[in-house]
Amino acid sequence: SARGILLEIYYNGLPTPSVRVPLGDFFADGCGGKANHFSSLFVEKAPESYNCFIPMPFEKSVSVMLRNETPYNLANYSFVEFERLPSWEDGLGYFHATWKRFAFQLCSDTDQHFFHIDGTGHLIGRSWSICTDEPLFNGFSFVMEGNNEVRIDGSKEPVADYLGTEDSFGFSWGFQRLFSGFYNGINFIQNETPSMLSIYRFHGQNVIRFNESLDWRIDWSHEFKTNENFHKELARLYAEDRLWIDYATTYYWYQKEVGYEHGPLISLDERTKEFLRLNPV
Repeated sequence: SARGILLEIYYNGLPTPSVRVPLGDFFADGCGGKANHFSSLFVEKAPESYNCFIPMPFEKSVSVMLRNETPYNLANYSFVEFERLPSWEDGLGYFHATWKRFAFQLCSDTDQHFFHIDGTGHLIGRSWSICTDEPLFNGFSFVMEGNNEVRIDGSKEPVADYLGTEDSFGFSWGFQRLFSGFYNGINFIQNETPSMLSIYRFHGQNVIRFNESLDWRIDWSHEFKTNENFHKELARLYAEDRLWIDYATTYYWYQKEVGYEHGPLISLDERTKEFLRLNPV
């Protein structure tokens, strides 16, 4: 049910949801509900509950919906706390969140697009779940090494260039053990096949601001260039239809505009299966 139930939030009576994320993934409960209990300043997984502490201002109205797409009747108890604003201020942003799950073969020249926003606002965080059945990637070796490149307002060169996914989430030397922090955490690790990982990263005073657009890519083409044997092995395994890596990504941000084009939602079966091998896009 962690990915069979969708959390959707609509503002001001508009038909397009500003938030559309499977319930577990919205609360950084990675890998289909396997995350350990954790607390952050934004979301938490507590015993038998999910809690969200993200302010969500709106001018006219808000609708918070849980959409059950599973074949099961499920019980739910939830509440929303709110206060009325004296007046709407144009400087307030609307909270948005979106989710995507996709898979690809990771090879020597992979430069993979992850996320794009058009508008004016600031990114406050990410939660990712990563899974692979490739023995060469045990411990997420090489997977974590790609440069996380952030381009803002159409910049040709990255404004931020994290030298590895673990660096972009506030860690180093990979994802070695469980950790729960206010702003970043590793709340699930499975080292047996398939290898599975759930991580989150939120921003307080260091939000990533954009006036026109924000674009996130990971580029592996710079990595291990002196290790010719490793890249020969990548080429061999790629030809054998191996090296698959599965990402489920949630992004959280505020923007001046209401609404976001989330794109087609993959099927319930593709959302809930343990490991996605083929790119559904």
